[in-house]
Amino acid sequence: MCRSIRKTRTRRTRPTYTHRPVKLTNILVPLAGTAIDPDVIEFAIALGRAHKAKITAVHVIEVKWNMPLDAVLDAELERGEEVLALAEKVAEKLGAHISTEVLQAREAAAAIVDTAVEQHSELILLGMPYRRRLGRVYVGRTVEEVYVKAPCAVLAYRQEEPR
Repeated sequence: MCRSIRKTRTRRTRPTYTHRPVKLTNILVPLAGTAIDPDVIEFAIALGRAHKAKITAVHVIEVKWNMPLDAVLDAELERGEEVLALAEKVAEKLGAHISTEVLQAREAAAAIVDTAVEQHSELILLGMPYRRRLGRVYVGRTVEEVYVKAPCAVLAYRQEEPR
């Protein structure tokens, strides 16, 4: 008697992925006045150029809890305006236009997320200076909170390791 053994293979089905084309119409770029800011603006312009996206650069002044939220903080305001003026120069050099805004808030992350919601941003592009703490690359509190709370895509542009 001849006996045949037939092996059956079960096909594994791959999870289906529906590709949704990314349309960037609003990009929010929070700037902190660090050395990476010009690179972040250049990257935002490169990303948004194909879609003709509106790019908004913001600088958030964090107001301490012991001060009124609408306190006049001249030194911080002047610094914020300098940061945004530099961003405008970088954009101008690349032949692009960006909108700028200085915000005052208790926490920078909350102001960034709220602004992204108000402007219907599809992307928040954050700059991360290269920092190490206890031997590890450090991601700041603001970057982490924006990642967790933002309803839109968040992209972090980390500075290269200094040599």
